[in-house]
This record gives sequence, C-alpha cells and structure tokens, in this order.
Amino acid sequence: MAHRDLSRGLTFDDAAHAYDRYRPRYPAELFDDLGVLASVKPHSRILEVGSGPGVATEQMIARGWSVFAVDPGEQLAALARDKFPVERFSCEVATFDEWDPKGRRFDLVLSATAYHWVAPEVRWTKAAQVLDEGGVIALLTNEVDDRGSFHEFSVATRELRARYGVDEEAEIPLSHLKSITERYGGDIGAMWEALNPRDSAVIAGDLFAAPVVRIYRWSTTYSPEEALGLLGTYSRFLTMDGARRASLFQELRDVLHYEFRGQLTREYATVLALAARR
Repeated sequence: MAHRDLSRGLTFDDAAHAYDRYRPRYPAELFDDLGVLASVKPHSRILEVGSGPGVATEQMIARGWSVFAVDPGEQLAALARDKFPVERFSCEVATFDEWDPKGRRFDLVLSATAYHWVAPEVRWTKAAQVLDEGGVIALLTNEVDDRGSFHEFSVATRELRARYGVDEEAEIPLSHLKSITERYGGDIGAMWEALNPRDSAVIAGDLFAAPVVRIYRWSTTYSPEEALGLLGTYSRFLTMDGARRASLFQELRDVLHYEFRGQLTREYATVLALAARR
C-alpha cells in the first residue's frame, strides 16, 4: 500500500471552478444531525479544515451558522468568499499543518472529504489543540459503492487508466462500511485510516472520545460530460501532464460515447463521524 503524497492535495486549486461544479454535495439530513449531535448554535465557533469552494460550507451557512475556514487554495478560497457574506464566513489560505491558530479556539472542527490531506503526525494533536473544552471534531467523507453504471464504466476503463499510469482509488462496498466503523469505532483516527487507507497507523489515542457515526446512503446520476468533469477534479488526474491527460480523457470520452450512452448512476454513502475532545 503506497503512502499518500500529501502534496497532491494542493492540486485542487488548479481546478477550482470544476471542483465547485462537479463534486458531490452532502445530504441535508447530515447537517441536521450534526447540529443536534454537536449542539451547534448560531454563535458556535466553527473551524472548517479544507473548505475548498464551500461545498460543505453552504449547508452550514444556510442554517445560520458562521464558519472560519482554512484552505491552501487561493482560487478555492476566493470562490468561497464570493458565495458567502463576510459577516458569516472568512478563510485563511494555508494548509492546516502550517496554519497558525494564534491562540484561537473553537467549539467544532469540521472537515469534509479533506482530512486525509492533513499530515498524520499533526492530524489529531492540532485538532485537539484548537478545540475548546467540550469541543467536537466532525469528519465527513463521500464513499462510493462498487455498483451502478458509474462503477461499470470504471471497470471498463481500468486497463486504459493503467496504461496511462493512473493509480486506482479504492472503492469500499457499502455493505462493508458498517463493519469498518464498528471494528474501529473506539478510535476516530483508526477508523478514518481504515476508510481512507494510506499506510499511516496514526490513531487519535486519548485525545478524543469514541466517535458517534452516522451513514447516509444516496445516489445521483451524471451525464457523460458531468462524469468526465467529476473525474477531472481528482488529484490522480490533476497531477498528470496536460497533454497526456487530454489524450486519456479523449479515450475515456470515446468509451462513454460508444459503450455508455446516456446517464451514469453512482451510489454514495456519506459517513459522518463525531468525537468529543477529552
């Protein structure tokens, strides 16, 4: 199993508008539950790690919450700032690893499909450092199932991607999610590593209590162009040489046109894990 190249997390800024357009959102029910489970109030101090263009932020702002965000992407941060009122949203451009909290403390640290880009050696210690007493860390991730026509397209193009040297992104069967969260449910660090395996055995240890976990199942459809647009926001494609990427995507487009006419269905399960700072 290869270690995750954390620098790949910096490539999303090059596709900021596509990321905002094509990346899947999160179920509204999740944020309703988050508000209850984390006792979020309009005056709660929320830190969002890796906010991007505000994909998860928009749900929090819609509920009357205020968000202070940290993201390494200049263009991503600019997109988010344009969306939300300044009195409710602000963003500092930095990686969470290098960001200086300057003594600021928060009631909630939230990260949506981004926390695996934080270096394991600081991932849990820094979150505990910036959380106030009784504070909570909430992690979200969209997992995809190995079913549906989108998965069939992925299988059909596996050899093609391998020929271009594109590494595979693991898909966890949704039927396995519950067993993973139960097996590692005593430690949010071990559980998050199991959901995003990159060979780092870092756990949260005594910093956080055992997490509360919720799983939300849903599906969505993509047109062929939307499917390619989504793929184009993943780091394994963004790191490719531009001409080589264009050639690969033309071949992917051909497969979509001749073998997968119409919409592709993708099955998702969004995982929410909350753990209180000890």
